[in-house]
Amino acid sequence: ARIAEGKPVTPAFICAVLLWPAVQARLEKHLQHGIPYAPALAKAAGQALNEQCHVTSIPKRFSTMMREIWELQERLDKRHGRRAEALVAHPRFRAAYDFLLLREQCGELPPGLGDWWTQYQQADEHDREQLVRSLGQKAAPGKRRRRRPRRGTRKNDD
Repeated sequence: ARIAEGKPVTPAFICAVLLWPAVQARLEKHLQHGIPYAPALAKAAGQALNEQCHVTSIPKRFSTMMREIWELQERLDKRHGRRAEALVAHPRFRAAYDFLLLREQCGELPPGLGDWWTQYQQADEHDREQLVRSLGQKAAPGKRRRRRPRRGTRKNDD
């Protein structure tokens, strides 16, 4: 979309797009082995970048930006509360957003997330609050249960 509009595209963004399938394949393996998402992504990104460096040198300033774009993908799905506002303020938000749109266009993600972020960016403060509130109405989580204290762990009043 940016190229079609005549806007610049950074080499880091292009590399992030090209290496994403390798990162994703490794990420899936790590997740299957029970590694939590964030460490699994960091490990997968490191492995993909190390392997690519045998063929093409990638400066650290690019690899750092690539990692940020990949890490923000998971965060873009979590839009509740003040998270959306914090993400828009992130220096790599625009690159991560464009990357998200590409993923959505190629069918990797279900449609709708990119449209939501497009509307959010164009909205004023009041409309942004409405967009965030509308998320809660669509996917209302069940009420959290209060944990009962375990029996036998009560302290005596000595």
